[in-house]
Amino acid sequence: MQWPLFLGYAALIWLIFVKLRIVRLSLPLAILFAAAGPLLFFFILMAMNFYQPGSSDVQVLHRVVQIAPRTSKPGRVQNVAVQANTPLMTGDVLFTIDPEPFEFDVERLKASLAAAEQNVAELKAGLDQATAARHRAEAQTELAKEEFGRQSELLKRKVVSQADADTAQRNLDTAKQAENGAKAAEDRARLELQSNINGEDTSVAQVRQQLEAAQNDLAETKVVAPCSGFVSNVNILPGEVVSAGVAVMPLICDVSPGNRGEVVATFPQGAFLGVRPGDYAEVIFPMYPGRVFTAKVLNTIDITSGGQIPVGGIIPQIDGSTNAPRFAAVLKMDNPDLRLPAGARGEGAVYTDKVPFAGLFRKGLIRTDTILNYVKWGT
Repeated sequence: MQWPLFLGYAALIWLIFVKLRIVRLSLPLAILFAAAGPLLFFFILMAMNFYQPGSSDVQVLHRVVQIAPRTSKPGRVQNVAVQANTPLMTGDVLFTIDPEPFEFDVERLKASLAAAEQNVAELKAGLDQATAARHRAEAQTELAKEEFGRQSELLKRKVVSQADADTAQRNLDTAKQAENGAKAAEDRARLELQSNINGEDTSVAQVRQQLEAAQNDLAETKVVAPCSGFVSNVNILPGEVVSAGVAVMPLICDVSPGNRGEVVATFPQGAFLGVRPGDYAEVIFPMYPGRVFTAKVLNTIDITSGGQIPVGGIIPQIDGSTNAPRFAAVLKMDNPDLRLPAGARGEGAVYTDKVPFAGLFRKGLIRTDTILNYVKWGT
């Protein structure tokens, strides 16, 4: 709002030439003051905008956490414990989801885990049986070899017939086949038993992981506050079905002690170049008419949403925007305990060591605006 400068200049001319008549107004003087005034104002405005920048957009921002269920499947709301605009502490229960379906899953998987562990014991017993069967098959093969050798010797002496020798040969072949089958069965039983991850049977490990996931789902049926703060509005009711990952309420977190008193001011890109961390600043708010609050520039944010390149598989399209970008700076107020609701807006100014006399005019404008807030208060 630069109009107070023009009104002040017009009032000064009226006081000198009309009211007090200190100097007689003539045509040359009128031309001089008519030309000098705009030039002076142009220089003052340029110096204020670049070296003593002002912001008409000072905002109070708070961190908001979107509360969403973390269960792996939808659930029905059983109870809503939170009330709107009531202070909460970290870990307080916000609402609960009916745990019964999730308890069923836990009990079912506990039974499946017991069955899997029992199956491991059965696999061990099966391996022992397969090993014993292999030993028996090996003994049968040795007996068949001895019998075949004896029958072959007797055949040479023509004590037994060729048929008896052939029978011994067939018995030996059968015994060898039975031994090979027993070895294969033992290897198969050993592989089934030795199929493990980190020393645990794979079937047991799989069921155990499913059980842990089900137990986590059961624990997540109690949705708690991740930070201290308050819920601004509660829109869910008992009986409503909520889905995993879908936000159902906003939680406004309390400002940490280190971030108290921080506000964000945006500046046009030309004026933003003059803002530096550590610069002295002043801010005003319509909720505090007539008051000016001192602050310092904490840091500057050298990017806007229009300056980012989105990730994607196509070439980004660069469009010319008619809206002039505004860059943000974080201001730290000297009075961090001042009550400033989130969303409050105001005005501000940053003062540098360049062209300091322009800062006097900027301070005058800030104080004029805060006085005018009395008129706008409550509108």
